[in-house]
Amino acid sequence: MVGEPVTWGDTIPRMSRHRLRTSALSAALLLAAGWSASPATALTPPSAVSPTDAVMAGLLDARTTVGFGSRFAGQVVDVASGEQVWARDPGWALRPASTAKLVTAANALTVLGPTFRVTTAVRRGTSWGQVVLVGGGGPSLSSADLRVLARTTVATLSAHRVSRVKLWFDDSLFAAPTRARGWLADDVPTDVRAVRALVVDEHHAADTSLDAARVFAADLTRAGIGVTAVGRGRAPFDAAPIATVRGDRLDVMVTQMLQTSDNDHAEALHRLVALAVGRPATWTGAALAQRPVAAEQGVVLGATQLYDGSGLSRSDRLTARQLVTLVTGALAPLSPSAPVARALPIAGLTGTLRASFGRFTTAPSRCAAGVVHAKTGTLDQAVTLAGWTTGADGRLKAFAFVVNDAGDSLTLKRRVDNLAATVTGCY
Repeated sequence: MVGEPVTWGDTIPRMSRHRLRTSALSAALLLAAGWSASPATALTPPSAVSPTDAVMAGLLDARTTVGFGSRFAGQVVDVASGEQVWARDPGWALRPASTAKLVTAANALTVLGPTFRVTTAVRRGTSWGQVVLVGGGGPSLSSADLRVLARTTVATLSAHRVSRVKLWFDDSLFAAPTRARGWLADDVPTDVRAVRALVVDEHHAADTSLDAARVFAADLTRAGIGVTAVGRGRAPFDAAPIATVRGDRLDVMVTQMLQTSDNDHAEALHRLVALAVGRPATWTGAALAQRPVAAEQGVVLGATQLYDGSGLSRSDRLTARQLVTLVTGALAPLSPSAPVARALPIAGLTGTLRASFGRFTTAPSRCAAGVVHAKTGTLDQAVTLAGWTTGADGRLKAFAFVVNDAGDSLTLKRRVDNLAATVTGCY
């Protein structure tokens, strides 16, 4: 099918010029957000590290000397004052694994906003005998959504006395899928789908766009319109939509991504950010878009590099300091990335930190269950944890621990959990 590509400028908003303020949080902001468990002690920034923080730093020094190998970095910061409480090589660029999703989440929220929704459309082809299912790049399209599209499409076609159509699907919003630098051959489709602009019910099909079109074709047939052919094509540039549906809100998608460490959601959002700032939805375009948006949040990537949005790439590099900066920024209640802080898994309770994964279930980390909020990262030879909690002094602490080349066992993860428990002061 011949036609001009769809123009997407009206669908995805351009990047805001708002500059995110990531300096020390004011007492009023903390109180409004309700973060502090002890306002009387938490709202006066200390002039020096508090006695309880000094104890915590000493314990972290002792507890990080054994069991983490030679490639370990970490940092703990008092959120209100911005003061570093403890650090071990916080500027060392290491493989972040899935904590890289913090960058993707913050960037998407900053550029697109929490209420953004992806639109999937059905458009007329070059005649009423052709319809085009146009992917909007969202990862949350469901079979129920396709049934809604089918009902509206059938009503319109019937009004034009059409009983049979050729169905094309247009997934040209994203570039044809390839592996990111640093991905292994078996990562697709084991750990992530090939990145396409059309997918239904998060199917891990070899061609998710074709799969979605076939589901839609079956819906059309059941609703009374015969489908004589299904194939990839482009919607004409000026084709009016016959039917549209909107996906989940962005803050909902971010929550799912961070809670379950969903690589597919991450890569879709990575591409949508690229389009929003005027870059092509390619690996290179997304990487180029990523850097200035992260810089708005105080995270200057500099010599560090991310080659994807999920952290699956073995070539990705971030520092503990950069991860802590992202967490600290998300804890500012007026920050565009504030939903990130609320969406993080809770130790021993939710997401990738729930007890069924063996996290925060044994002494000495069990005491921190329910009070540590953090994004996990696990990759071959990489274990990471970055998030926030309340310290023994009642003040918010942002932290990041990154371990490379010491394995990725549950034993190592629990050692990292012990460090987070140390930050809370319960261990």
